[in-house]
This record gives sequence, structure tokens and C-alpha cells, in this order.
Amino acid sequence: MEKFYDYYTKEIKEDTLPVGNEYDFLLERNKNHMNDIALSFDTKKISYEELHERIDEFARALYKRGIRQGTRVGIVVVNTPESVYLLYALKKLGAQVIGLSPLNNEYKMQRDIEMTKPEFIISVDMMYGNFKNPAKSLNITPILYSPLESLDKNGLKFLYNTKQFMDGNKILKKGNNLMRIVNDGKDYVDVLYPQHVSGTTTDIMFTGGSSGVHKGVELDGGALNSVVKALDYVLILEPGMVHLGNIPFGHMCFGRLVLHYSLCKNLEYALTLKAMPKDFYGELVRTHANGAMGGPVHWEILAQDPNLRQWTLENLIQPLSGGEMFKPQKLKEANKALEYAGCITPIGNGLGLTEMWAPTHVCMGGKNTQGTIGYPIPFVNSKIADPKTFEDLPLETPGVLLVNGPGMMLRYHENEEETNDVFVYDENKVKWYNTKDVAVKHANGEYEFLGRLKRNFVSGVDNIYPEQIEQLLLQIPEIREVIVTSIADDNEQFLPSYHVSLNDFNCDRKVLESKMFALIEKTLGTSALPGYIEYYEHALPRTDNGKLDPKAMEAKDKERIENKDLVRTRVR
Repeated sequence: MEKFYDYYTKEIKEDTLPVGNEYDFLLERNKNHMNDIALSFDTKKISYEELHERIDEFARALYKRGIRQGTRVGIVVVNTPESVYLLYALKKLGAQVIGLSPLNNEYKMQRDIEMTKPEFIISVDMMYGNFKNPAKSLNITPILYSPLESLDKNGLKFLYNTKQFMDGNKILKKGNNLMRIVNDGKDYVDVLYPQHVSGTTTDIMFTGGSSGVHKGVELDGGALNSVVKALDYVLILEPGMVHLGNIPFGHMCFGRLVLHYSLCKNLEYALTLKAMPKDFYGELVRTHANGAMGGPVHWEILAQDPNLRQWTLENLIQPLSGGEMFKPQKLKEANKALEYAGCITPIGNGLGLTEMWAPTHVCMGGKNTQGTIGYPIPFVNSKIADPKTFEDLPLETPGVLLVNGPGMMLRYHENEEETNDVFVYDENKVKWYNTKDVAVKHANGEYEFLGRLKRNFVSGVDNIYPEQIEQLLLQIPEIREVIVTSIADDNEQFLPSYHVSLNDFNCDRKVLESKMFALIEKTLGTSALPGYIEYYEHALPRTDNGKLDPKAMEAKDKERIENKDLVRTRVR
């Protein structure tokens, strides 16, 4: 096991973990920067002083409305100033925040609401229709607000409000309108702000986790402070710099971390409602962002954008990627495009888990070896262990990745079986989270992600890591996406089954397969060659969290087996 400070400065040894809730930590970090810009949104600039004033107004009003310590409040929010005020007001009150995704349809919204049973749901009004029925059936109080509240565009507001009214998403009653509630209660004085108790559930976020089963993750918001403090030693932005606020922070741990890190670092957080990849670079330029985080799909588009020659990204010094592993060739192309646009820092990435309040390892572009997940961040311990005995494994030996640290989840919500499945204890009775990721630690201390433990299988006498095959195949231009599954075989135990989505469905398959087979055999050996291949014209299915869904392809395999529709591509 390696301690976090083995990779960073010795002063971390003497550092202490913060105490208190997220709001307390934010206030402490902001106290000498009250005149600096905290949030920007469209033409508005909001100082840290105004930020805290507005948080206090929201907290007083929500307390008057009946929200207390431990009150379960579902939020369905987008990246606007009001959403920030709301979130930190709930933190100040000690409420339990349930992150409901604005992308959920009615079925998924009902599923998450029934799982967590909030007493209130505070939401942007356009999402009301997706939770109206379960809210009524479970007697949940809805409180709505407009995402355009802070825009200085009255014409747009009028058109938006008219549409929401026509769609039935507006609740005009005074008691259900967030801004009216705030206005009526902002001067309320009889408020008791509780002390945060470490180990208390303050947030529930949703994940598929290591098993792929949708579930709620109970987290301690105070622990998020420690993750943010760890980033002081990893990331390079300084107070006053600008960070793009495009990642949703209401329901995503990654987004919540980015928001809290930015504000606790006294940055200007440039909120934007334009979170789609097609808008990413326009927003980078518009906001003069010094830092930005996105998924690979955001960064990949830069290499394809015809307007690149008109832009300059010289301000951008901290580009980071998360969510999925970057296609190696696409990463090279994106870095080349960034360099062309004036950004001298290559894209960094790492490994993040909802169960750890997001990051556990960070690979800083230009500082760590490309293709690795870098080092564990400060305050996170990490080791490679045998997947059955959980004993430590030597360097350069693949094994299961175990992590622990102050950001580690408390439990899965009302799911003892899944909770017990992911927590393991070493010989010293130290508790670890079993990521069920296969990784290897190299001699220089960097970690490399190899794949998911559950997806691994044996073909012949060789261990097969599907993600390794997928990453290699994504270097081939004809391939858009790929998922590798396994199909049982009498002679080889299992054979790899390639599910390949093509950029051009009419490409020459023989030429393509020659490239695929040569690359895989040269790099991973003959056991990794496909036993079966299925080609797709459309994109491959994804999970609720937007990641490629191997389970859907496993179901496809089962269907092909039942229909006797398998055609072997490899004979040994």
C-alpha cells in the first residue's frame, strides 16, 4: 500500500482534514476573497459577498418553509446561480440532498423518488411534468423555479414562461414558487443552523456501481471538503482564474466536485446552460476559461471544429477529462488541436467514483505518463490486491484496485447486500472500497486501468480484459464504438465477442478485419482475437449514466445463442 504523500510534497503529512459541512468550508475559504467574482452567468457577475448573502436568504426562507436538518430534499437543477444558492442553503441547513437527474424520464424519476422518498422536490419548472405524478401519489411538496431567473432577457423569459404554462409545468401558487418563498422568508430570523456530524448522510447520488445495478449512494458532504482540499496539491489554478461551469452539479458527483472545488479555490465559476459537446468550445472562448472539465466527447469535437482557426485557447491551462477512458488516437488528435489553438497543457484525466466523491487518481497532462490514471490524490490510499484473497500484489502485477480515504461512501441506500459486497477489510482491519476495477501499479508509482473485474474472462489459458481490446480497436478510424463480451466455448472456456459500431457501415469488412486482427494479435496475442463479430450501423447502447452498456450486448449474445445465429470468425 502506498500513502498519498509518497507522491506529493512532505507538507501534506502535516496537513489536517477539514471539519464541518460544505457551506462552512466554503465560507472559511472565501473569507479573504469576498470582493472577487464567484459566479458569472450570461452578463451577470456575482461576487463572493453576494453569493453568501443569497445563500443566507435562501437558507432562511427554506427554514421558514419547514426544511430542517435531515429533511430529505430532492433537487432537479441546471447550472444557474439560483441552483448554486439553493444547494449551499440546503447544506447550511443540514438537509439531506437527493440528486435527481433532469435527464430522467417519468419512469426513471419515479423509480428514484420511490427509492429515496424525499419530503420536498425543488426543481426547475420545465421538469415538473416528469415527477408530477409520483410527487402527488407520495404526497411530496414540489417547489419550482425558472432556469432563466438571472438572465437579463425579458423577451426570452416571456416566451419561456408562456411555453411552460402551456405545457402544464408551472405552479403559480405562492407556496410552490421558490423565488416567492425566498422573497417572503429572506428576513426570517428564528433560524437554527446545526453542527455537522461526521459520518452523517447529507447526499444521495445514483450510480450503477461495480455491479451495474442502479442504486443510491449515501455520502457525507463534509467528506467532499477533504477531496477538494486534496486538489490543492494536484491542480494548478489560482484564485481569480475562470473555470467553465458546464458539468451538471445537481445529480453528478463529478459536477458537484467541480463546483465545490472552483468556489473553494476562489475561482470565477462561469455557469452555462450550454452543456452539450457542440457548445463546449464556444463557451471556452466566450468565458476565457483557464480550467475546464468534460468527457472525451467534449474534447474530441475540438479536433473536428472548422472554426478552430478563429479561436484562441491561450488562457486554458487546466484541461481535464473524465467519465470514460479516452480513445488513444482521439486523445492525440484533441491534444494536437489544443496545442494549435494555443493551449500548452495536454489534457489530463484519471479515475473517479461516485462512491468516493469522484476522483481517486489524477493523471496530469504533461506530468504523468499518457494512458495511465496517474497517482492517487492526497488523502486517498490505493493498492492492488488479489481479487479473491485481497492480499497485496507486487508491482507490475494486475489485480483488483482497492481504495480508501475520507471521501469514501457510507453505504448504498437501503441495500445491505450491495454494500457488503464492495467493502473489504485487510489483515489490519482497515476498511477498503473494492472498485472491482482491474489495474496495475508500475514501478514509478503510476497506476494503469486495465478493465472491470466482472467483465474479465479466460480464453484458453489467458486472462482477457475487454477494455484493453476496446481501447486498441478504437485506434482504427473505421470504428466508432466497440464493446467486447464473452461467449462460452467447450474448448477455450470463453471466446471474445466483438460488438463493433462503424462510422461507415459500408466499409470494406475484409480490410477492416485484417487491421483488427493484426493489431490485436501483435499487442495482446491470439487469445484476444474474436470468436464472433457483430457489426452495427447505429451507436451502441448506453446506461443511465451515459456509459457504454456491456449488459445490453450480453443480452444480445444470449439472444443470438438462443436463435442459433452465431457465426464463428476464429477456429483454433
